[in-house]
Amino acid sequence: MPQPIIVGFDGSEHARDALVLGRAVAAVLDAELLVICAYTPEQWFWAEGTAAPMNEQERERIQEAVAAELSGTDRYELRMVPSSSAAGALQVAAEQEGAEIVVVGSPHREGLGRVLLGTVTEAVLDAAPCAVLVAPAGLAHAGPVSFERIGVGFDDTPQAHDALAVAQGFAEHTGSSVDIVWAANLVGRTLPLSFAGYLAPNYFEEVRSDVAARLERAAAPLRAKLTVREEIAGGESVAALAERTRDLDLLVLGSRGYGPLKRVLLGSVSRAVVARAHCPVLVVGRGVRGLDGARAEAAVAETSA
Repeated sequence: MPQPIIVGFDGSEHARDALVLGRAVAAVLDAELLVICAYTPEQWFWAEGTAAPMNEQERERIQEAVAAELSGTDRYELRMVPSSSAAGALQVAAEQEGAEIVVVGSPHREGLGRVLLGTVTEAVLDAAPCAVLVAPAGLAHAGPVSFERIGVGFDDTPQAHDALAVAQGFAEHTGSSVDIVWAANLVGRTLPLSFAGYLAPNYFEEVRSDVAARLERAAAPLRAKLTVREEIAGGESVAALAERTRDLDLLVLGSRGYGPLKRVLLGSVSRAVVARAHCPVLVVGRGVRGLDGARAEAAVAETSA
């Protein structure tokens, strides 16, 4: 059985988004749901960026809100954790429980259906020992959560293969289709434009053909069980992937962060895509736990993108 799905909850609307998404993922993976509410006791010093202070009445309201949102299931546990750091409390819980995924929300300071990285969300993404799932704003009010179409940002690097392995596992649980999207700018993979006059007339066509072949090799092992589509998205990588999230139920990304092993640690591209996404984004770090407790292992040597 999979290890728990952990959700960060503080009673806010973006925390409710995370709770709704966490419940849906836990149901798909047949996993327990562990809800962590970090708070600063009234007698502790409180400052911006720490967990919110709560008295006994406020903690009771949190318990009631969680019970109401998770009505109909008894496969969850709510833990009220005294901590000066909400992100730290989630990290500790994930490490202690061997969590599959940590689910966090997005602060509601932009339009609905968008992700906005807040302080706690970014801190979790940079420190979690497992994959991190970020809910877009307003998800709790958008109707039932479904996972019919899963996208993967892919560029044939080890991180992209890690993301593809996790997406495959998730799709096999849900019966979802998988869109493998190569969004690395093809021009950026070639020589500087100042050298364009020295290139063969069909040079860029050859680059595109090479990318298409790499996509096909990546997709081939999935076709026996899943519906798979490959796409070469034109233009700048971040904008292309963010735009594709309008048509997806989930986007899976690898992270190129270069911090401690077994941490997600967002790289610049994954950070920018998460911040502009319109659907939930699952970020898989280097060597972090994958679905069903397996380690995501890249099958290829890293290549430049």
